Amino acid sequence: MTIGGQRRASRKARRALDELDSESRARLQRLISEARFVIVPTSEAISLVESRLTPGTVRLGVSGTAELGIDQTVAVAEILAAKGFDVTPHLPARHISTPAHLDEILRRLRRRSIDRVLVVEGRRGGPGAFPDAARLLAAMHEHPDVPSDIGIAGHPNGHPAHDPAELTERLLERSRLASFVSTRGSLDPVRLLGWLTEMRLRGLELPIEAGVPGAVHPEQLIAEDPALEGQVRGRETQNGPTRFVIDLAGHPAVERLGLASLRVDTLNHLQATADWRQQLYDLSQRARSA
Repeated sequence: MTIGGQRRASRKARRALDELDSESRARLQRLISEARFVIVPTSEAISLVESRLTPGTVRLGVSGTAELGIDQTVAVAEILAAKGFDVTPHLPARHISTPAHLDEILRRLRRRSIDRVLVVEGRRGGPGAFPDAARLLAAMHEHPDVPSDIGIAGHPNGHPAHDPAELTERLLERSRLASFVSTRGSLDPVRLLGWLTEMRLRGLELPIEAGVPGAVHPEQLIAEDPALEGQVRGRETQNGPTRFVIDLAGHPAVERLGLASLRVDTLNHLQATADWRQQLYDLSQRARSA
C-alpha cells in the first residue's frame, strides 16, 4: 500500500471509531488484544515470527496445507512452542496417513505441552486414514494424549460441497467432541452474526473464534478463499479488515452470542498485520472527537 493509501485508510478508521461508544471501544480492544495470528508453515515461517513478534504479545496458529504436509505444520508448532509462543496447530483429517501417524502427532504435541488444536477436513485426495473431521475427532478422543482444547470449523459463508442444512447438522454433531468453533474468514459482520444467531438457536453452545483476513492484498484473499470474493470487492482490505472489526465491535450481541476472539489469517504478512493490529488498538484508546 502507498503512503497516501495508508493515510486514507487511517482516516477512515478514525472516522469509524468516532462512531463507537465506550463499551464498543472496550469490545474492540478485547477482540484485537486476544486475536490469534495464523501463519503458513513455510521454511521461512520461524524466522519471520522471531523477527516480528514476541512471545506473550500475540497467540499463534499454524495452518495445515496439502503442499507442505501436516508434519511440517507440527514441526513449526513444536519449534514455536519451544520458543515460548502460545500456538495452535491445525490438523487436517485427510492429511493424516495412518492411525500410527496420528499417534506420533499427538505424542509430539504432548511433549511440547501443546494442548490446543484446530481439526479441519483437509483437501480431498490426501493419503488420509480419516476421511473427514468427524472420524479424526472420534479417534483423538480415544487416544491417551488427546489435547484438552479441540476446535472445529464453522462456515458462515457456506461451503460449495455442502448445502446449509447439511453444514449445520455436521457442525452440531461434531460440537459434542469439541471445545470451540473457529469460522472460515469473513468480511461481513452482519452475515457472521446472523449465522451465529442461527447456530445458537439450533443449540450450539461452544465459544466462537471468528476468522478474519489480516493485512493481505484483496487478490491474495480471493485466491486463498474464493468465497470471499463478493465481500472483498469494493472494500479497503490492504490495511487489514478494519471496517469489519470495527463494525463487529459495535454490536452489543458479540458478548451475548459468545464470540470470544478473532483468528487472523496473515498468509505470513506478519509485519503488516501486526502494524494494523497495533494501529487499530491505539486508535481505539483515543477519546472520541468532539
